[in-house]
Amino acid sequence: MIIEGLLTTETPDGRVHVAPMGPVVNVDLTQWILRPFQTSTTFQLLRRSSVAVFHVIDDVVPVVQSALGLPIELDFQRLTSGGWLIQQACHWYQLEVYEWDLTSQRSQAIARVTEHGTLRPFWGWNRAKHAVLEGAIMATRLHLIGTEQVREELSRWQPMIDKTAGDRERYAWELIHRYIQSQIDGTGLLAEKGS
Repeated sequence: MIIEGLLTTETPDGRVHVAPMGPVVNVDLTQWILRPFQTSTTFQLLRRSSVAVFHVIDDVVPVVQSALGLPIELDFQRLTSGGWLIQQACHWYQLEVYEWDLTSQRSQAIARVTEHGTLRPFWGWNRAKHAVLEGAIMATRLHLIGTEQVREELSRWQPMIDKTAGDRERYAWELIHRYIQSQIDGTGLLAEKGS
């Protein structure tokens, strides 16, 4: 199964890098397969250092911010055993990559859990949170599928926002719409491609 969350890695100058990640895991969370694209910053950082920390989080705002390359509203703490902890996370898993499969553009990094913890209860996700997650994924594919299809998908998910969203989900939804509009206004090519 795939679990959605945020992965932290460390840059060469010691700063934290945050990326949304959907690793493949078993039910016991003892087997992890991270799948970063080989063109991504996350891939480069994992190849440099095999340590990363995966976070289960129930706030969609930082997920959207990290997916869209926006400033992230999170607090971090360095773990003594290595890696960066997101203090707003519910659960965290420090991972060590011990094997790579680089045969396709989307690599597979096989990892084991070296440490884990719980910071607070997981409040769960509702339909609006799922809609926001899907909307963020669509926004990252805007250049591939065009604005018309992205807008159609967002329109389909709008009722979930209207019916079940709280303030954080509405704010994240607004960020997605602003991002899409800025991409269209900034290049002009995306609007043309979606026609």
